Amino acid sequence: METRAPRWVERDELNRDPAMQDFVQSLIARFGRELSVAVARSSLAPHLFVSRGAHGVFFVNRRPNTVFAFAYAGPDERFADAAGDLFEYAAQGKLVANILEEEPKAKELAGLGYTATPFGVMQKVPRLAGFSLEGTKMRRLRYQISHYEKHGQCETREYRTGSDLATDRTVAALVDAWKAGKKQIGPYVDHFRGRIASGELPGDCRLFLTYRDGQLDSAVVISRLPAANGYLMDLEFYGADMPLGGLEFTISRIQEILAKEGVSYFSLGATFGTQMEACAEEDPRVGKMLRGLHAARIFNNDGNFQFKNKFRPENTRLYVSRSRDAPSASFTDVLMIFADPENRRQSRQEAPSAPATTTPAAPVLPPP
Repeated sequence: METRAPRWVERDELNRDPAMQDFVQSLIARFGRELSVAVARSSLAPHLFVSRGAHGVFFVNRRPNTVFAFAYAGPDERFADAAGDLFEYAAQGKLVANILEEEPKAKELAGLGYTATPFGVMQKVPRLAGFSLEGTKMRRLRYQISHYEKHGQCETREYRTGSDLATDRTVAALVDAWKAGKKQIGPYVDHFRGRIASGELPGDCRLFLTYRDGQLDSAVVISRLPAANGYLMDLEFYGADMPLGGLEFTISRIQEILAKEGVSYFSLGATFGTQMEACAEEDPRVGKMLRGLHAARIFNNDGNFQFKNKFRPENTRLYVSRSRDAPSASFTDVLMIFADPENRRQSRQEAPSAPATTTPAAPVLPPP
């Protein structure tokens, strides 16, 4: 295949280019993992970086001095080359590149001389057919599900948005109630709430509702992971008066439904701000910063991690990789992307500068 220079694609440009969209969706279908299909990606990483030769893409965001790659979609054997392209592209624009990845890929970059600082974990059930509530390890989960079931007639069922206007409105009202109890939410929640209210759930998402004596207690959105024959637990909404165990009940029922459908993999998603103990490959300055924020409960999601651990998932560490000489102060830009992904507190920034390149035609999907 013809060699092509790396290319940064703005969100607006991507939205106007159906061929590029098809290319990206093809990569996600074949190689995409949790972070590439997550609903939050549209806000956290709205732009695209296409690697040299168009073998893979990073979903990216930026600040004036920083590039942040939230997810990669492409062949594993091309990851290091694609990461090298991004690091080089950023350096040419005098920017600091940061790449978020799970342990295998982060360790690969560490072997090439980059730092890999713990940032969180990915929690998943890779063999869904073997999931069971039996055994001593599941005792706490069984207790909470039983506690919820004692509060009424409980039922979880899948709902197709747009099939009943009253239900659409009820789900939207539940999202509003959930938002009212949160100090900070990502803008993608409002975007998604609007799609639920208008009955326009994306085709790769499914919505499950749990009722207790006819009252809607929770709504869980899962996103398809075609590359793994699985689903990601993407968004969870619930009311303030939902009894203890309500989400555990819903998630367990969803797993049972998916297992019967022949789905083999279920991911509980990424949890950032937990399990960040020091490691040999980390940037010690960034690690110290993150652990300080964790101790101050500013960047701390231990509770969410413990909630998911009740399902006894496999946990894989998430790391942020960057150059060893990158200034530690620039890492605050990465944290600000999570706090304010669409940069609403500042005027819109320009795309990173880089040497002029010829705009290629729509990338061709690499052969299997």
